[in-house]
Amino acid sequence: MTQQRGTARLGDVVLGEGRVKVIVPITGRTTDELLEQASALATHDLDVVEWRVDFFAGAPDADAVVATGRRIVAGLGGRPVLFTFRSAAEGGAREVSPDAWSALLEAVIAAGIVDAVDVELHYDRAAADRVRAAAHAAGVPVVGSWHDFDATPPAEEIVARLRAMQERGFDVAKVAVMPSDAGDVLALMQATWTMASQHPQTPVLTLAMAGRGVLTRMAAQVVGSCATFAMVGRPSAPGQVPVEQLQPILTLLDANL
Repeated sequence: MTQQRGTARLGDVVLGEGRVKVIVPITGRTTDELLEQASALATHDLDVVEWRVDFFAGAPDADAVVATGRRIVAGLGGRPVLFTFRSAAEGGAREVSPDAWSALLEAVIAAGIVDAVDVELHYDRAAADRVRAAAHAAGVPVVGSWHDFDATPPAEEIVARLRAMQERGFDVAKVAVMPSDAGDVLALMQATWTMASQHPQTPVLTLAMAGRGVLTRMAAQVVGSCATFAMVGRPSAPGQVPVEQLQPILTLLDANL
């Protein structure tokens, strides 16, 4: 029996439906820098903007973040915003206490300026559950995430982490790993296909980082990843490629699948 394939809606963008979506991060430290980065996206072909607020000097002050967030949203022309405060433990720009983190995410959800929020699988469980509840009460999808900047676990372990995100009630399950060889890249792609084909209730978003992992960004749709990350300006993680270089490859693959 075929299982129902899950989707997650971020504004007018539906993850898990149709062509793979492209997410581009903005990482400015100041409001002016963020507004410049948002303005620069206007001429590029992309689907979702990720605001990596851990880079922003005003965070985690909720008033400062919400005020800047309103200006960013106004300059994005309707493109949906994924709001991410990445912890230092998973490659973020700085650390934040669980209470400050949850208060910040609850504030931006209540302000109505974000279309999805990122919650790390292994972050403080109580804080994460508060954010998940607030997001779902507001109709905001939650992207569960787990990052390994040192290695790539076996495919079965990657699947287990993605399944754990499904079981937690996250709307999208994301894993990013660091490959040391082609075998690691294949392990990530195998895990992605296993999830997409056997556990499709939740869209999955996977990628391998650095140069060896670029293939996973290009072939996301082939193995069932709902989205991939590209860059305009500077990257937020190793291996992101310019969006104008990535899009023709995605178009070519989409036309032949």
